[in-house]
Amino acid sequence: MQNGKGKASLLLLAGLVVCSSAVGQSRWKQTVQAITPVVQDEITGALLDSLVQVADRQAVPVRRSPDYEESMSVLELSDTLLDEGLDVLSANQVFITYEYEADPRSFKQEIVELYFIYRPVEYEDADVPIALVDARHPVVRNMLVSNGTRLESNEAVFEPFWDQLRLHQLESGTVVKVGGKILRDEAEATREKQRILKIIQRFLY
Repeated sequence: MQNGKGKASLLLLAGLVVCSSAVGQSRWKQTVQAITPVVQDEITGALLDSLVQVADRQAVPVRRSPDYEESMSVLELSDTLLDEGLDVLSANQVFITYEYEADPRSFKQEIVELYFIYRPVEYEDADVPIALVDARHPVVRNMLVSNGTRLESNEAVFEPFWDQLRLHQLESGTVVKVGGKILRDEAEATREKQRILKIIQRFLY
């Protein structure tokens, strides 16, 4: 009887291990939004400059913010902002929205949206929306993949915007939303960023 119980326990344990392994390898999908400063002499500043030029030259539609349903050209947006004493390059923060999808055989990551805002120094003042761009638009996607910056330490090395904007590359990037949950607590935001990065690393490596 003891041997039978022991064998049954071992079989149950083995079954739990198999189930846990299967769950760990199941399909995973997550939407994540992070915010990072737009700094003139850094990657985000170069991104904004390039994006404005490309969107203007190739007539990429933009919106003022997620609450604005109407699209407009960069020129129309510039005129609107000018009436408020701002311009497109006034943005000093950008929200980057990512979509991740993975299963045991593949891993996909997309930058789906870039939302630039002007955040006053005094946080009591409200954020001012500057421009929202669909990063999946073919022209924008091509710019993210084909354009970028060269390393100061080695000008032979070209780094596309796409690579430099990935979540693990944003040292000053703060996760502010996961799925439909908005994160306002700094400690919780840090934990969520670490959790997401661990999942990404597990699928990549």
